[in-house]
Amino acid sequence: MKEAGGGYEFRTEGGILYRIRFLEENPIGGCDTYQFAISKIDKIRSPHDPNISAITFIIIDEFFTEYENVLLYYCDSTDHREAGRNRLFIRWFEKAANPNRFTIRTTHANLEGQELYVAIIIENRNSQLQAITDEFDSTVAALAEKPL
Repeated sequence: MKEAGGGYEFRTEGGILYRIRFLEENPIGGCDTYQFAISKIDKIRSPHDPNISAITFIIIDEFFTEYENVLLYYCDSTDHREAGRNRLFIRWFEKAANPNRFTIRTTHANLEGQELYVAIIIENRNSQLQAITDEFDSTVAALAEKPL
């Protein structure tokens, strides 16, 4: 794993290059907020590699060790495989993350005909935890009420 391009890059055992970045977003609940992005740089089909989730959560742990911020995870929908990406990320999270350390909220919405899967991750020690989850929940409720 190495720092590169405003994030981290690593190769799987199969030799496939991935990049993880943290992109600044609008604050939520008064806290700095970053979009967590994981991208496969090598555009080839990859076999299952459990180390991808392990490395991903090492990087997430490091992010929260340094900062008391909020992470947003949006599933890429360009190839209409966002539901599968969402299930995979949630499975990774449930397996690798300490449930006593983090709060995760997820939502699914259909906006203008496009499926949107979003997760928000907050470390439980964050002093703004309640404000963050309240703002996320109210945004989700507003999206649910929006006419299609």
